[in-house]
Amino acid sequence: MRRLRVTVLGPVRAWNGESEIDLGPARRRALFAMLAANANRPVTRTELIRALWGESAPSAAAGNIYTYVSGLRRSLGAAGGLLRSGRAGYTLRLEPGALDADRFETLCEAAGAQAAAGRPGQALALLDEALALWRGEAYANVTGLFADLDRHRLTELRIGAAERRARLVLAGGGDDTLIADLTALVRDHPLHEPFHELLMRALHRAGRGTEALDVFHAARRVLVDELGVEPGPALRELQVQILAEPAPAAPAVAAVPVAPDAVPAPAVPWRGRLVGRDGELALLRGLLGALGEGRSTIVWIEGEPGIGKSALLDAALHEARAMGHRVARGVAEELSGRIPLHVMRRALRLEDAAHDDPPAAVDRVLDHVRELTAAGPLVLAVDHLQWADEVSLLAWERLAALTRWLPLLLVATARPEPGRADLARLRRGVSTRDGHLIRLAPLPPSDIEQIFGTTVGVPPGATLRSLAPLAAGNPLYARELVTGLVAEDGVRVVDGLAEVDARADGMPRALLDTVRASLDHLSPGAREALRYAALLGDRFAVAEVAAVTGRTPFDLMADLEEALAADVLVDAGGELAFRQPVLRQALAGSIPAALRPTLRRHAAQALADDGGAAARVADHLLAGPPEVDEWLVRWLVAHGAELSRQAPEPARELLRRALASPRLLQAARATLAALLDGPDR
Repeated sequence: MRRLRVTVLGPVRAWNGESEIDLGPARRRALFAMLAANANRPVTRTELIRALWGESAPSAAAGNIYTYVSGLRRSLGAAGGLLRSGRAGYTLRLEPGALDADRFETLCEAAGAQAAAGRPGQALALLDEALALWRGEAYANVTGLFADLDRHRLTELRIGAAERRARLVLAGGGDDTLIADLTALVRDHPLHEPFHELLMRALHRAGRGTEALDVFHAARRVLVDELGVEPGPALRELQVQILAEPAPAAPAVAAVPVAPDAVPAPAVPWRGRLVGRDGELALLRGLLGALGEGRSTIVWIEGEPGIGKSALLDAALHEARAMGHRVARGVAEELSGRIPLHVMRRALRLEDAAHDDPPAAVDRVLDHVRELTAAGPLVLAVDHLQWADEVSLLAWERLAALTRWLPLLLVATARPEPGRADLARLRRGVSTRDGHLIRLAPLPPSDIEQIFGTTVGVPPGATLRSLAPLAAGNPLYARELVTGLVAEDGVRVVDGLAEVDARADGMPRALLDTVRASLDHLSPGAREALRYAALLGDRFAVAEVAAVTGRTPFDLMADLEEALAADVLVDAGGELAFRQPVLRQALAGSIPAALRPTLRRHAAQALADDGGAAARVADHLLAGPPEVDEWLVRWLVAHGAELSRQAPEPARELLRRALASPRLLQAARATLAALLDGPDR
């Protein structure tokens, strides 16, 4: 018998050998997860009912448990004997190490033993192996009381392992990725003080003492705001130590100018990586010229990730320097959202300024800008404003008001952030102050083809140009598409043109990963809903998504409305649709292939129960499992004539499939045969 393997450190999945098992709908999957987490011991029906429904179990819960277990045995196939029933309940037999959560805990314990024995290298290797087992949030596709409790337990173990790993790396002198890793941990777990402490130590050791103190102030702010407590002794003592001791010498870098007017123009062509955008660049060029004549304004550049906001800003700032304007540019980062005035102080070279309370710090920024503009026009730009901290946003808003009197061109780039009232207020303020909103639309195919050629190094041929629609007008997608094809040996040069090799199959993984990463700003609930919606096609109904996720339509609407606000989805007249096919393809590809047929079948039944069109139900049935069961036969008997009128070919296929079943009752066989051989055939 092939070995049964189960993962819960991410979506709950299972394999029989190398073949993935279809665990079925949400509650059946949740039941399997609980049995796997309690492997090799009986789990009573009472425990299962409470885990799945809590205190609101339906009267048919016991019967549902029996149905779920029967379905799981069928899905397990040759491994079905590992799921056993007894008087005490149900037991799932798993070999040692077959559950990734058990493997994770074993590796963490072994790492602790190696560290205690004075072997940090071995301990670090074991922790790396343990943390590599995670594929997202534990039990990511499962809900219920048990999943919530065990998810919390495993998350705490993961945090502890990440902290031990960081301490080992820091004790060993650090490495090139430590600061980036700790930055991500602080972002994901802002209330875990040890991560703040470790990031402060790593920054101080790297000669970045000012940033280390920024981390302390950010930690204090989040702890006070969220928990109403001050930082603990470890953080406070470390702050005093950093203030008292000079930071170690940092690697030599070019001297940082004191004022923005000393920033040199980049030694690259003025358009840099910018392709197209002639109209937008002409508008910015005109505003820069007007600034030289004393006319100030505000510019807000927005668009989806990868659409070219930063490239447009780079080109405009190059021209600003060429015109003799002084330029101050700050780039907000995800970490900077927790450091007061981080991006503004960096843009204006005020990193060494005292950490005043927010109102005083904002006043200091405004006074500095007044001093700079007294000597001539200034262009102040903030890239990725959506990641700026609240105090920087306040400073930006007050600077926007000053453009009425100062020779200042204030520019921001931001991506759409549904639910961000602070950003929405700043954006509205641009219009009310007669500023300029530049929304970057997808590039036309000719520009995408130009990006293809620049990326490959030779002009694109006909076969490569034919892939331009896959980029959906997004420059980043275009570059990732070609880079991925080249990495997979899918591009060859023929007669001086880049052509797609006939061996190239499907979208490059790099492109799909980039597209999925562009949705990271959405909430986890919205991303999960979109993944299952993508399985249903370019257009879908809310009821269909509810069927495949196990959630109610009412519960789903908040997540789908978030996706609408972010321009991932568009209203399609009673249904929803993906704005770009590449978004749907990338999301659908993240669902295991073994799960897709069953999910489509659930969608078909839910849509039929909701009175959906027969042709739409048939689409899902044809994409579902080939087996013919009682429900399918009943539906065909009731709706076969309607389906034959709406979609003759799908109707014929489903009728043939049903008539080929040896278990079809004679009365139903006669009805379906008559529909297949009807007069309109």
